[in-house]
Amino acid sequence: MKQRWVNNIFVRFMRYCIMWSEHRAAVKILNQLSDRELKDIGMSRQDIDRMVWLEEDKTMRGRGE
Repeated sequence: MKQRWVNNIFVRFMRYCIMWSEHRAAVKILNQLSDRELKDIGMSRQDIDRMVWLEEDKTMRGRGE
C-alpha cells in the first residue's frame, strides 16, 4: 500500500511539472508580444497569467485529476 501511495505522489508531481512547464512556455510567448499585438487578440498584459492558468488548473493543480 505504501508503494502505491508513493507512486501516486510521484505521478501527481510529474503531471504538475509538465503542466507548469507548458503554461510557463505560453506565458513567455505571450509576454514577447507587443501591447498592440495583445490587443489584436483581445488581451492586455494584465490578462496573460489569468488567461493561461484557467480556473480548473488553479483548483486541480497537482491533484492529478
